[in-house]
Amino acid sequence: MKRISLITALLFCTNALLLAQTAGDPTPISPQQPGSQQDALLQDEGMALIDDFYIDIYEYPNQRGALPKVDITYGEAEKLCAAQHKRLCNEKEWQRAATGPENYPYSYGETFESARCNTPRQENGIWIGGADLVPSGSFAQCHNSYGLYDMIGNVWEWTSSWYSPDSQWRIVRGGSYFHSANMSRTDARYGRYLDREYRLDLVGFRCCRSAVPQVPTAE
Repeated sequence: MKRISLITALLFCTNALLLAQTAGDPTPISPQQPGSQQDALLQDEGMALIDDFYIDIYEYPNQRGALPKVDITYGEAEKLCAAQHKRLCNEKEWQRAATGPENYPYSYGETFESARCNTPRQENGIWIGGADLVPSGSFAQCHNSYGLYDMIGNVWEWTSSWYSPDSQWRIVRGGSYFHSANMSRTDARYGRYLDREYRLDLVGFRCCRSAVPQVPTAE
């Protein structure tokens, strides 16, 4: 795997800390029971239904045991989702999915649990970064009540929402194995300098899809 540029990673980490908003293996479940044939197909494809949208259970390629695709630009991620008749999740959808129905700050609960996900962990009172990128689902307890895995840690995830429309910067969510535990909260976000062509081997994505097809409105 391509190694992280030390300067890039340090700048990303430093800016992220400054801009953060806060200093058993279950069967994937859905809060709703889909009824249509299309809904059933989407469930078979490994997506969870949350309110009016679906979201992938794992980071792309949405396969348990597969390494998340990283070092990918926003534009490339957008095209890969579109190829599956999906799209990138917007920030509101990502947040709703990450917090679970309980609205937890750490996806799985109210308090940070060291080593539950691929995030920095605490050993003998010392914070140690995660070892490396790991295959999706490797941390069996890193899931929430929706059955979504690795919503925090492992890799940052592109969203379709703007951080700065004027600068063309997009928002990433979820933190990574490399960054501070402060970035492992479901409300942490980053986007400075992340334009359409930005890439880093700490950034991946997962896809969403609207549960009800969106009907274009007349202008």
